[in-house]
Amino acid sequence: MNINTYRLSPEDIIFTIPPPELNDSTDSDATIIGQSRAMKALSLGLGIQAKGYNIYIQGAPGTGRRTALLKALKNYNPPQRGLQDFLYVSNYVVPTEPHIIQVPAGTGRQFKQQLHDFIEEVKRLVRLHRESDAFKLQKSNLVSSLEQQENKILSAFETEATTQGFQIVQINEGESQSTDLVPLRDGIPISFEDLQTQVASGNLSADEWNRLRETYYTLIDKMKGLFDTLKRERMDLDRKVQELSKEMLKPDIHLHIEGLAKAFPYEPILTWLKAMEEDIIGHLPLFYPERLEKETQRSHNHPSALIRYGVNIIVDRSGIDTPPVIFENRPTLTNLVGTIEPPGSMTEELRSAYLRIRAGSLIKAAGGILVLRAEDIIQDEEAWPYLKRVLQTGVVEIQCPPSPLASPLIIKPEPIELSVKVVLIGEESTYDIMYQTDPDFQKLFKICAEFDSTMNRNEHSQQRYAAFLHKIVQEEQLLPLNPSGVSAVLEWSVRDAEHRQKLSTRFSLVVDLLREATWYAKEHQLDEISAEVIQKTLELRAYLHRLPEESIQSMILANEIIIQFTGSAIGKINGLAVHDRGYYAYGIPVVVSAQVAPGDGGVINIEGESGLSGEIFDKAVLILSGYLRSRYARTFPLSITASLCFEQMYTPIDGDSATAAQLCAIISAISGIPLRQDLAITGSVNQLGDMQPVGGVSEKIEGFHTICAKQGLTGTQGVLIPKRNLNNIILNQKVQSDIKAGLFHLYAVNTIDEALEVFMGRPAGKADEDGNFPPDSINGIVSRELKRMATIIKRYET
Repeated sequence: MNINTYRLSPEDIIFTIPPPELNDSTDSDATIIGQSRAMKALSLGLGIQAKGYNIYIQGAPGTGRRTALLKALKNYNPPQRGLQDFLYVSNYVVPTEPHIIQVPAGTGRQFKQQLHDFIEEVKRLVRLHRESDAFKLQKSNLVSSLEQQENKILSAFETEATTQGFQIVQINEGESQSTDLVPLRDGIPISFEDLQTQVASGNLSADEWNRLRETYYTLIDKMKGLFDTLKRERMDLDRKVQELSKEMLKPDIHLHIEGLAKAFPYEPILTWLKAMEEDIIGHLPLFYPERLEKETQRSHNHPSALIRYGVNIIVDRSGIDTPPVIFENRPTLTNLVGTIEPPGSMTEELRSAYLRIRAGSLIKAAGGILVLRAEDIIQDEEAWPYLKRVLQTGVVEIQCPPSPLASPLIIKPEPIELSVKVVLIGEESTYDIMYQTDPDFQKLFKICAEFDSTMNRNEHSQQRYAAFLHKIVQEEQLLPLNPSGVSAVLEWSVRDAEHRQKLSTRFSLVVDLLREATWYAKEHQLDEISAEVIQKTLELRAYLHRLPEESIQSMILANEIIIQFTGSAIGKINGLAVHDRGYYAYGIPVVVSAQVAPGDGGVINIEGESGLSGEIFDKAVLILSGYLRSRYARTFPLSITASLCFEQMYTPIDGDSATAAQLCAIISAISGIPLRQDLAITGSVNQLGDMQPVGGVSEKIEGFHTICAKQGLTGTQGVLIPKRNLNNIILNQKVQSDIKAGLFHLYAVNTIDEALEVFMGRPAGKADEDGNFPPDSINGIVSRELKRMATIIKRYET
């Protein structure tokens, strides 16, 4: 047996990418790379206008989801009616329910201006009308006729009062004036107080006194009735004057309304203009100059009554010829639907109801695209159900926001019919959960555009990647990349993808690397980004984040964490774990130990018993029992109690990448064969003994190499990995250099038997036709020990 068979040569390990050559055939549009599947889904979702073909974009942040969407939207042109303006106007029948008017884009602003000019023209017409000789003459005739009739009535009453012994007098009471009747005595007016004195002195009889009083009250009642009649006549005169104004102004106002109707021949506008014309004719006094003058003198907090003749453009599409794309970063119900601002006063409540309406992002996106973060909208208990209802009905109803100080009048604007396509950007888990739990979600979001975090690496993709790098450099005015710098970025991209035949599509991280490299180069007075600059930038980034890693390494070097890096030991092996902080991941060695004795406890997971292991880790431990049973105990019962432990690990652990280490430790404990301590191992094992690939293999190798290098490389140290992980090895320059110099080694195996041979230095042994292993082989010794334990258990049971 030769363990060098499993040792990887430097050529197998060292990974480099030569600079790609850019040529004229390279795709000039290097914005979106490696997302053809997602772009096809976006094209399908945007191309179908049927209900329910909204889009969910899923993928890791930084994979270009937003950029890809914007690119796809450049060609988005829904085959519907053109873009529209949305206007709210007064409802002259039910003021609390303002009307919505939808007109072609840009029309709203023109209509608002011409409507304003029209109202100003009505003011001018009313002023000229009231100053005209024709109006004054007809008004004078009406007033004269009424005055003559009033004089006749008053004269007749005055005669009657005189005949009855009374005289009409005017009484001044401060600034007010009133009319009264005074009795006449011998043709001379006398007060009732003086008459009462005469009654007391006997100069006036009581009968005469009573007659005068009854006559007085009768005449007073008659006079009041007479004045009421005159007041009604005066009011009737005002009505006649208004009717006169209506008849004289109506043709001119109608002519101007017809001009507006011809300029804006849209059914909603025509209907509203007709209602407005009737309202103006019915409220001409609002245009009287004297009334307008009073309103001008009042506070600005009291808007003109003419505010009812205006337009509230809640969505103005002037100068826009492409479908709108609205990104709503805070999709609350109010932000999505819109709101109605509270009035300044109760008087203003009805006059300005239509002016206080504000559009939400759904209305602003009408005819186009509304983009939302899935996690934001789904978590809102009000917004998510309402959004679904809008997508189902195509109708939006703007509502007053709930408030304890809400107005007693409920403003309910006319609902808006619209068409909008919604794009949700979120995580894969969110899509799966919503699809399985919300039937409406299935019907409304039929297109899922999945953005991959990696892409295939080939000559063409590398050329496009390089073109993207140069494009970013130009757009952000970064330092130029020389060919070696391009190669270094591509190598980092491969490492981020964790596969030699893949490139990372997390382009936000790529751009960050270029920005940081530019800073580093400028700090060191360099004028371009080379491979060395990229390497130093990555080292600086690691330095900024590796404080926890260095703390653990210090504890290992101080022997506070007990790990053996030389010699051999029974039932103990160096496993490898990865601590992933999200923005930085690093590998650390972990001692995996096993203790075995005869018994029926099976394999005991100490982490599991203490509640520190996850479900995947627990599953991996159960696999070990299956392997031992099928491999060695086919003719006798497996009678062991084996305890497994990750020494000095006090935090939760999960995953199955330590299965190989655990199995090696158990087999060493059973057989008594020591394991090399200058090696570490990572890998998962199935019940058949096959070594399965694991994640984070580069970080694990680098983590073990770092601690060995700090203690001093012996030339024998190294890491054993599954052979199926070869494509995942992308190591830093320091590890590659030490491997090339023969100071550090990597071993790659396909089975646990091969791993045991490397760690124990003897053949694993193959079973013959009867299932027996060679006596001196690893498996032979293990099988013999397990039989011995089974015999011990049987002896004690009997």
